[in-house]
Amino acid sequence: MLFQPKNRRLEQSLSNIGIFFNFFLMALKVDISSIWLMGKKPFIIGIISLSIPSMVTFIVYFFIRNLLGYHVKSKHDFSLPLLAMLCHSFFFVQAEVLSELGLLSSELGRLALSASIIQDLIFWILTPVFNSMTQSQYGEKNVILHLLFFAIMVAFIILVIRPYALWVVRNTPSHARVREVHITLITLLVILMALASDIVGASYIVGPMLMGLALPSGPPLGTALVGQIDLVATELILPLVYIVAGREMDWTAAGQDPSHGLCLGIMVLIASITKFATVAISAVYCGLPLKNGVLLGLIMDFKGIMETLILIYFKSGRVINGATYTYLILVVVAMTSISSLLVSIFYKPLDMENNVCKNVRDLSCQSELRIITCFFDDKPIPALLDFFEWLTSLVAQHCTCIYALHLKELRASSRSSLVCHHKGMEHTDQMDMDPILNHFATFAQQKKEKVTVMPFTSVVPQTNLHEDICSLVVERKIALVIVPSPRKNSVAYAEADQSVRDLIPLVLEQAQCSVGIMVYHNLTRVASTLQGHQFCIGVVFIGGPDDREVIAIAGRMAYHPSVHLNILHFRIPCIIGSKRSDLVELCVREQKLDDQVIDQLQQENAHNDRLAISEVAINDPVQIMDVIHPLGYKYDLLLVGRRHKHLSILESEALVEWTEWPELGVIGDLLASPDFKTSANILVVQQHGFS
Repeated sequence: MLFQPKNRRLEQSLSNIGIFFNFFLMALKVDISSIWLMGKKPFIIGIISLSIPSMVTFIVYFFIRNLLGYHVKSKHDFSLPLLAMLCHSFFFVQAEVLSELGLLSSELGRLALSASIIQDLIFWILTPVFNSMTQSQYGEKNVILHLLFFAIMVAFIILVIRPYALWVVRNTPSHARVREVHITLITLLVILMALASDIVGASYIVGPMLMGLALPSGPPLGTALVGQIDLVATELILPLVYIVAGREMDWTAAGQDPSHGLCLGIMVLIASITKFATVAISAVYCGLPLKNGVLLGLIMDFKGIMETLILIYFKSGRVINGATYTYLILVVVAMTSISSLLVSIFYKPLDMENNVCKNVRDLSCQSELRIITCFFDDKPIPALLDFFEWLTSLVAQHCTCIYALHLKELRASSRSSLVCHHKGMEHTDQMDMDPILNHFATFAQQKKEKVTVMPFTSVVPQTNLHEDICSLVVERKIALVIVPSPRKNSVAYAEADQSVRDLIPLVLEQAQCSVGIMVYHNLTRVASTLQGHQFCIGVVFIGGPDDREVIAIAGRMAYHPSVHLNILHFRIPCIIGSKRSDLVELCVREQKLDDQVIDQLQQENAHNDRLAISEVAINDPVQIMDVIHPLGYKYDLLLVGRRHKHLSILESEALVEWTEWPELGVIGDLLASPDFKTSANILVVQQHGFS
């Protein structure tokens, strides 16, 4: 019944409601304070890629003005806002398309969003000015009144609505929901701002958008508003915009005047090519590789819902006719389709084929060890600090650099971010960090020159949580990534977000370095606070590349004066469980390499009475647990390799199917299971480059 011709006015009204609510949500998801943290690149790219294409397009337009003259409604030139639209990159469009392509958290994605925010600010500041200029035919007094009323509306948003929103945030208890009365009142204010901005001569979009920018993004208020409004406004009402856009297309008029389509095509082509070129050139000027500059130019040419809304607005105001509208709608669809296809084909953020990957074993004993650790909350912090305490010794020659990455899932925001809180080599801005990252900064201060901490906060969509980790691995030449996860029988495991369990396999698969999964429990004490306490660390060494990586990590721990390192070297005959001669030969080669690693560790610790190596001959995995079970409460940390593919008995289908947590491997899963009674944390290590 809704889509009958007689109900078109109702469709238009509902679509307008969906439009201004979506603009409000779009602005709400933008953290306006982040604009000043963007650096120079977005400002340079954003301003140059808007101003130069606009000027070039305007100049070319004046040369072919006679051909377009019959599309001018009056003596006032409609082309200024229309051509500006062709040269503009809207933040909401960029965020929507990049999200669909899975590039929201990529380097180019973040840069494109930052540059588009700059362009949006310019566009929405100039829009009321242009609208007021169109009213000059009614006298200068009318123009002044429009600008005055617009200024009053802006002042009301800044001086009344924003303080009210901040008061709501301050008076909402932590982890509590915002009261419905506040949500209802703000929703009514959005409608009021739409009416007010339309009355004062600006578009009905401007008021809600300015209000969205003024409100604090994120929890509790921003998240609550998005949760309450987004479903109805985006999923139910906004699709009407596309229905209206399709119905307004006039194929008959477009077919009657192909020369007009040619003229518009020239304008669009000039605007697109000029914008593409200026983005690419300015990106290269800012230090980006040429390929990334070209891809950024394609990204900044994305068109979408914003351009569609503006065209509907012009069409309903009879600023453009049906033919112009039809051609430009087709242009919007074609440009986004082509650009997004090319970007998805040629831009691979995690394509690391030309990068040299590192493992801990690749480093000498004196080399700096660079580690990334990531976490969602403060629960794994004690276990992580214990590990870094044991890994770092004031008497050792090596240093440790810790990249502490606090992961936050992108919810009430459209713009992902990776914020480094380290200001130069000697200063970390603790006031700008959350308390979780402050734990690492304090730890670094205690360790003086032996530990450097680089604290980061990453806000990305759930599906892209691993990308910042993998990008930092290559950018900072990381040798080890530590991903914490609670033990299965712990309260933390029951409360663990699905994001944690989704993150681990992605990091294992895509990180270009060794990966350690820290299985922790809630009983951990921070080792650095226990002066004079002795700690016992056990290594379950079965053999293979992953276990040899474990030995490299344990070898650094052996320098710590409070660490007693006990290596249990389990020897399994290669012939057991394997009938293939090639697998037996592989096993023999691996065991020779294992013996070399153990011998090297013994030589390096010849005078270290805190290192003990025990050999245990076994015939099946059950015997491993029989040996370790009685020692479960002896250890503070247990280390084991994730894979043992050279030993068929440990990789049998029966054992693999029995494994509850495949990411930990067969032995790691046994150690982390509730059946294994231990107070120790478990570190399961995977060496990169071995499959």
